[in-house]
Formats: sequence, C-alpha cells, structure tokens
Amino acid sequence: MKSDTLIAEVPLAPRNEVNGVADTDERRMEISDRLDYLATVEDGWFEGRGVALDRVGLRWLDNQVADHFVSTDLPLPFIFPTVPGGVMVEWSTERFEGAIEIDLEARTGLWVDVDLETGESIDDQILDLDSADGWQWLIDRLAKLIAKSQPCLG
Repeated sequence: MKSDTLIAEVPLAPRNEVNGVADTDERRMEISDRLDYLATVEDGWFEGRGVALDRVGLRWLDNQVADHFVSTDLPLPFIFPTVPGGVMVEWSTERFEGAIEIDLEARTGLWVDVDLETGESIDDQILDLDSADGWQWLIDRLAKLIAKSQPCLG
C-alpha cells in the first residue's frame, strides 16, 4: 500500500462468511454492525495514539454503502479503523488485494490495488465517495479484480 497510515489490529465484530451473505438486508446488517463497532473506538485506542472515528462520518459511510454497495454480488470487505480517524476497507483474492482508505471528513477514498503475484501496484485513484460516480468506479474495479481471479473454464 502506498499510504503511510498505520492500521492497527482491532478485533473484528462477529460476522458471517464473507461470500456466504447473499441477502441484501444481511449484507447491510453486516456492514452496519461493523461500522457501529468502530463508533465505540475511543481516542488513544492504539498504543495511546489513534483518533476516535467521527460518528456522523460513520453514519454517512453506512448510508453510502447501503445506497451503492450492498445490492452488488461482490464479497463483503474487511473494515478497520486507521490511526488518524479514518476507515480502511479491504478485499482480497488469491491474486489481488484492493483497499480504500476513507477520509470520513473529506468523504473521499484513496484506492490502491496490488497484484500479489508480482507485488506491483496496479492502480491507485482518489475517489469522491459522496458521489455515485466514485462508488461506481469502485464497484467496477472490484468486479474486474475478482473476475481476473476466477479460474478460466474451458
């Protein structure tokens, strides 16, 4: 990842198998529960550092995810807090890792994806996550990475 943001290990809230959640309401609940859990993180949560996440920003993110992501058939991501008070959202396949570091105040995200076979960064973008276009780019990019990770039948 190109970002210098420190991400700490915070125990994950209970969640279902990532690819086993197909129902839109269940997908929404999984993400909402995780964001609700992140709202409980307090200042100093990581070795005395770590900014509490803005609850208004988390509510905004929850609504954006509900409006743009949960109805897709893409796998649910892993979601972590970042020390400066943002959110890191990651997807991994056998071949690719993609992540977006979300700035809750600016409502933007820095997307980076990596080819795990070569270790090379493939793409990075700054996305306006307050717009449908930003979310559509993210969904399209994830779909391409996942499709490239699927074994070819033939």
